[in-house]
Amino acid sequence: MRTFWLYTLARLGIIVGVGLILFPFLGLNLLMAVAAIVIGALLSYLFLGNMRARVATDIEARLAARASKPKRKSADEAAEDQIVDDRLTEEERLTEEEHAADEKRTADEENISDGNGREK
Repeated sequence: MRTFWLYTLARLGIIVGVGLILFPFLGLNLLMAVAAIVIGALLSYLFLGNMRARVATDIEARLAARASKPKRKSADEAAEDQIVDDRLTEEERLTEEEHAADEKRTADEENISDGNGREK
């Protein structure tokens, strides 16, 4: 995290430095601020490449460490997950019962048509 803040301060320093250089020529206005930001961004891209690479590596390492840890659930999340799981199992049970009832109905219809000699 330290490298991130050092990189951020270095970029900000470059922008302020460019602004101080442009101030006598452009005065304190929006044009000077935009020019300082654009020129400062270009200079920081050119001169702070190593620092930017270290920050990127540090961020990647932090994200990998965070991804490897199991996510902790709060009590609310756990309760919500339990409710959803209960509803899903209830819907699955109802679906299985409906499927069994459909099979029974189909079997009964076949028995009626076969046993009585009548067709549907």
